[in-house]
Amino acid sequence: MTVSKEIEFNNIVNDILKNDAFIDLKYEIHHGISRMQHSLSVAKVTFLVCKKTHIKNYEETIRAALLHDFFKTNEITSNAFLNHPEVATKNAIKYFNIDDFQKNIIMSHMFPICKEMPKSKESVIVSLADKAVAIYECTKYKVPLQLGATLLFLFNVICIQR
Repeated sequence: MTVSKEIEFNNIVNDILKNDAFIDLKYEIHHGISRMQHSLSVAKVTFLVCKKTHIKNYEETIRAALLHDFFKTNEITSNAFLNHPEVATKNAIKYFNIDDFQKNIIMSHMFPICKEMPKSKESVIVSLADKAVAIYECTKYKVPLQLGATLLFLFNVICIQR
């Protein structure tokens, strides 16, 4: 991202990045990295796609992209995979008073396995950005981390048996 685009991006999301509840996401692991970093990556991809495709309401879209996983693990009681969009939406409403357009982006970001359908092209953009970023993160961070842990476990088992 160019310096001017980085500045524009930061101006759009600056208040979110300074929010203590959002900052706490840096302690939540998601796809092998922090949930905060994952959300930032999704928002940056969304920003670039919106600028390239001339989306008019790109600021609201980028803010919703940043808030799409705005939850802590202990806030989810069951089936986090399917229920976290609702908790993220409630947190986004509580801290940032988002509108219905942004609510749909957050609620539908897990399409097609979520309870709410995307109602706009912006919702689809965020959903696709989330999937692309998640695939990248899982292959770069999570799989090697799990493989490393498995190899370490096997090494320890072999050493103990000797």
